[in-house]
Amino acid sequence: MSKWAKTTLGKIADIITGPFGSQLHQSDYVKRGIPIVMPQDIGNRNINYSTINYVSEEDATRLKRYSTVANDILYARRGDVEKHAFVRAKDAGVLCGTGCLRVRINSNEVEPAFLSFYLNREETRKWLVTHAVGTNMPNLNTDILSDVPIAYPTLKEQRKIAKVLNCIEERIILNEKINDNLSAMAYDIYMHNFFSKKPNAKLKDILTEAEKSAIQVGEAKTSNGEYPFFTSGATILKWNEPFVDGRNCFLNTGGNADVKFYVGKAAYSTDTWSISAKLEMSDYLYLMLFSIKPELDQKFFQGTGLKHLQKPLLKDRPIYVPEKLELEAFNRQVMPMFDIISENTRENQQLTSLRDWLLPMLMNGQATISD
Repeated sequence: MSKWAKTTLGKIADIITGPFGSQLHQSDYVKRGIPIVMPQDIGNRNINYSTINYVSEEDATRLKRYSTVANDILYARRGDVEKHAFVRAKDAGVLCGTGCLRVRINSNEVEPAFLSFYLNREETRKWLVTHAVGTNMPNLNTDILSDVPIAYPTLKEQRKIAKVLNCIEERIILNEKINDNLSAMAYDIYMHNFFSKKPNAKLKDILTEAEKSAIQVGEAKTSNGEYPFFTSGATILKWNEPFVDGRNCFLNTGGNADVKFYVGKAAYSTDTWSISAKLEMSDYLYLMLFSIKPELDQKFFQGTGLKHLQKPLLKDRPIYVPEKLELEAFNRQVMPMFDIISENTRENQQLTSLRDWLLPMLMNGQATISD
């Protein structure tokens, strides 16, 4: 293995800060246009388009300085500063938004995909959190990001490392796309068959509640168990023992409304409400709850500070309970879809564990890739 060169991020990349608030206002957002990445849109080396906002072509031209090209890297200036989004070819052209930093590699000695994986290793993520400023919330700036230590082998070795890790990530992304498509199909089936049906029961009539969890989200962040651990956030963590089995819904109880569904053994945090339904209606229950997410937010989350789900109110909500033959036909279509979605979720957790195990091994020379 060759000796690795050492440098800092600022010596191999140009780093700029996104537009300030005076350059972009919330009123400038439009329903369709050019995506603009804010801190909440930065995932784990990806852009989360489910939360993204858009600006007009005219505003995008005005903010052209903050446009991205393939292989750019976007960081949040505050909050989860250890995470970044790697701009792939399909993402090129999105804007670096307010509260973000754009990193653009200017060295021909560094493979962009390799650098992104390097920045995602645990040591670098911890370095960013440790060196961030601010008392209440971690904050980054161009000076701090410029000082991030970087080490890299030959370009040939970088490309081999990136290729192996990319193969794993491409499978994860494919599974996520399949899940998105299946979820959309199942939702369409529900909407077509049941959305306009007149209520004939209340939610509590079909509901089965699991026991409240005593596990905090922070405890699961360091766990490497084999069971998916659902929280009020988007990320699925892991836990070493299951709390439920079968077909279950997981609802946020604080903040904003969200509901997830999983088939199999799973665990969940103390701020998550795990429920299922009687008479093989759990898949139906999930899609019904998913279809009323805006209503859940507006009517069933209350409080002066952090809003909380008002379970008794939700249990009294009128719903439509399908006839036996209706439900059987619905389940024949939908249940296999959610079986596949859950199987893909399990595979992605295994692939993520493999990637996270390989990453430090490859980055510190404990493992090498032969030609």
